Amino acid sequence: MRTARIEIMAFLLILLLGIIGCGHEDIAEKLAKELPKITLEQFSLTETENGKKLWILDAQHARVYNEIIIVDSVRIRFYDEQEVEYSVLHAPGGVLNTKTHNILVGDSVVVFTSDSSTLFTDSLFWHNDSQLIMTNQYVKIVKRDSTVIEGNGLRADPRLDKIEIIGATKGISPIELPSIQ
Repeated sequence: MRTARIEIMAFLLILLLGIIGCGHEDIAEKLAKELPKITLEQFSLTETENGKKLWILDAQHARVYNEIIIVDSVRIRFYDEQEVEYSVLHAPGGVLNTKTHNILVGDSVVVFTSDSSTLFTDSLFWHNDSQLIMTNQYVKIVKRDSTVIEGNGLRADPRLDKIEIIGATKGISPIELPSIQ
């Protein structure tokens, strides 16, 4: 199980580095050979703007390299302008870039929102500058009113208010249209 997680994390790291355009072969090889600079238990990182928290990443374990932190048992809590939690992401593992604060999580990701929407996918990329979650994987979103949206690829805000399915999409909605009469 631990070997499978390490392989998943290595894959996620290579994917993250590919997305941000670094020479991922060199960095991935270096990380595979290099021991982390710091290993932490019960890791927590808070992203703020003008003194207000935007999100908090909690993890059971963290291995810190130069600009990369590899985390296990990840929970990311997202906050609105009044610092009220509106969304929580759970994943078995992830990779954080300490320079960009972009995060890639993977292996059965679930996002729960305060309005009872739920998102399921295999991996998600948090793009910190745009404040969007993205994936090119299959996604399934279940809304409180039993609306189900499925598709391949996603770009959305963590509140799941603004959702864009990139590829093929299908869905079911319990909404009944009123009579035209």
